[in-house]
Amino acid sequence: MRAAELRELIREVLREQEEEKVNVGDKSATKLKTGSMSAAQRVKTSRERIKDTSGEFTSQEQKIVDQLEKFISDLAATEGIDLLQHKAFLERAMKLVQQRLVKK
Repeated sequence: MRAAELRELIREVLREQEEEKVNVGDKSATKLKTGSMSAAQRVKTSRERIKDTSGEFTSQEQKIVDQLEKFISDLAATEGIDLLQHKAFLERAMKLVQQRLVKK
């Protein structure tokens, strides 16, 4: 194994540890992490997240989540829009959703 491959493997393991499930009621759940992710890693992570859904996640909810993911992805792909410049706003929006939907 070459050094570059080993570094990439270590980065992937660290990313997976960061992405472990967070309790949606925790304050940390609404904090966006910055970093980079390759297209292949994004596909893999998305597939794992979709595969790991429970029975509580109905098909109607899956459709809503799919629409939200597509909307954010389309925004990020739009020329002139940089989501990092709006990170604080996105965190506030996530916090608002959390406060409205998560019963304590």
